[in-house]
Amino acid sequence: MHLHKLSLYLGSALLLSIGSIAHAQMGAPLQQGETATSLGAVYTYHADADLDTDGDFGLQSYGVAGNYKRGLADGHAIGFGAAAGLDKYSFSNSSVFGNDAPWDDIQRFALNMQYSYRIDQQQSLFVMPAVESAGESGADFSDSLRFGATVGYVKQFSKTLTIGIGGAVYTGMEDTSAYPIILLNWQFAQDWRLGNSYRPGPTTPAGLEFTYTGLENWQLGIGAAYTSTRFALDDSGSAPEGYGENESGLIYLSGTYTISDQSSLDLFLGTTFGGELSIEDSDGDSFASEDYDPSLVLSVAYTFSF
Repeated sequence: MHLHKLSLYLGSALLLSIGSIAHAQMGAPLQQGETATSLGAVYTYHADADLDTDGDFGLQSYGVAGNYKRGLADGHAIGFGAAAGLDKYSFSNSSVFGNDAPWDDIQRFALNMQYSYRIDQQQSLFVMPAVESAGESGADFSDSLRFGATVGYVKQFSKTLTIGIGGAVYTGMEDTSAYPIILLNWQFAQDWRLGNSYRPGPTTPAGLEFTYTGLENWQLGIGAAYTSTRFALDDSGSAPEGYGENESGLIYLSGTYTISDQSSLDLFLGTTFGGELSIEDSDGDSFASEDYDPSLVLSVAYTFSF
């Protein structure tokens, strides 16, 4: 098993859950007995990207997520979240990994529990244990699991500045990862905000976004983020019962349209950069890797809250 003392591994299904609890910590607490529930769906299209050595690949991702939170006494809260997704890869003329298609469809699932503790009007703590699964349909389910927890501290310094710090440790898929979490919500000028992105789509909290909020029903943003997904492979590819990983940076433009008090639509246009596909064998040892060129990313997401 590989141990990474500092890693930015962030599974896309788990990100929806981390983003949900982190975003909740940055806002007003729920009153005792008050509940907040959200359901969302997202579709993301990655245009074909050329692999450095040979061939190209494309990706289409589908995801759904739900979160429930209930306010407790003294500003504390408890919640639960679930997410599921499907990543459909397509490879063309690629022999880099010793196989025309090193993997195809990747199925993703995540469950978490959330607890937040309100210290006072300006400070709070949160903890989120979670389990995630990601792998090809023929992969051993036990090989696709990751377990871990996220903890953090959030402080509101003023009406315009909230900062949080934390960390997470996750283990599974022959890999143990620990990574820091930095949360930021800073309104540095009228109608302008700098912070993490928590909306469903290709973005992740592992990045920053400038957001303009001066329009009646729209919020417009520009940002950059890091994404990485790791998954278990089946027993028929170039690395039987091994592990695949797709990581890249993302630069994007975003728009959030408020349809009503309960629903919103998120649109994204961006490009990947510094992308890499890699495969490890069943022991977690490196088997092959390949860089890929920047590619267009389009995404649309719908969220309903009640």
